Amino acid sequence: MDKIRVGLIGSTGIIGSLISKMIVDHPYFELSNMYASDRSANRKYGEVAYGNIPVKYEDILVKESDADLIIKDKNDIIFSAVSDERAGIIERRLAESGIPVFTNASANRMEPDVPIIIPEINGDLIKRIRSRGFIIANGNCSTIGLSLGIDPIIQESIEEIDVTTLQSVSGAGYPGMASIDMIDNVIPYIAKEETKIEKETAKIFSGKLNAGIYATATRVPVKIGHLESIHVRFRKDIDAETILEEFKNYRNGSLKTDLPSLPENSIVIVQEDDRPQPAIDDMNGGPGLKAGMAVSIGRIRVRTRSLDFVLLVNNIVRGAAGSTLLNAELAHIEGLI
Repeated sequence: MDKIRVGLIGSTGIIGSLISKMIVDHPYFELSNMYASDRSANRKYGEVAYGNIPVKYEDILVKESDADLIIKDKNDIIFSAVSDERAGIIERRLAESGIPVFTNASANRMEPDVPIIIPEINGDLIKRIRSRGFIIANGNCSTIGLSLGIDPIIQESIEEIDVTTLQSVSGAGYPGMASIDMIDNVIPYIAKEETKIEKETAKIFSGKLNAGIYATATRVPVKIGHLESIHVRFRKDIDAETILEEFKNYRNGSLKTDLPSLPENSIVIVQEDDRPQPAIDDMNGGPGLKAGMAVSIGRIRVRTRSLDFVLLVNNIVRGAAGSTLLNAELAHIEGLI
């Protein structure tokens, strides 16, 4: 069977280059065209991409991210890793032309016709898409972690969720934060991040979560991995043993289909008091494409009507490139692409 031809927008950044690595030997997809800003256009991918990229892609010429050009290239689908506001216009133009777009960009996430999909939680939304061209978004990196963390207990009567994120510098993209700002420092504000977490989480759980969501986002001097300290308050008494069993038995939530990048267990429970840690747990999930796709949960503390725990999500794998890929895998299995 011929592989699906993928055009990659934002191919030279941290997330774009990671996508190129993840699909180099993918069973469904083949990277056919790379697109980036005019600064990188007409240069070899190996010269302008972030970090080490697959040898087979090194000499491919990067093209400018122009919607008309991308349409003419006859890509089967598009992966979008564009970080600026131009992503919204380009993605919309491509979808209107009949091309499926799987995006990590935030520009279209809150549009009514764009589902934010986490396959374990609301992957059934893919079955409702009827148009040939469409946009499917994955959430913000911290939103994905938070959503997977609360999904096992969503059936409980949740009243309020408070989350404080300790987000790594890679979440700011490349070149990101100046090192002089980050060394020996924590920055207690990330522009637009708190609103994204609050609104996107509510959209993902639309109709299932009647709770206030309150986020505080901070930047810490860690390269990869976002920690989240999560406090959940309930409307009625909860049972500690029940809560622990719900976490342990979650597996892949409502998703029963095996996919190449779906982790063996979407939630990994770590028992040690000082875990999870980015340096130890950021690649949990399994071998190959599954590595880094699980969220790790520890420090679970249950009280009469509240739950506290600490969660770690690999912000560039599960929080970005891997989630874009996983959404496309599910769409393929469901016959949408």
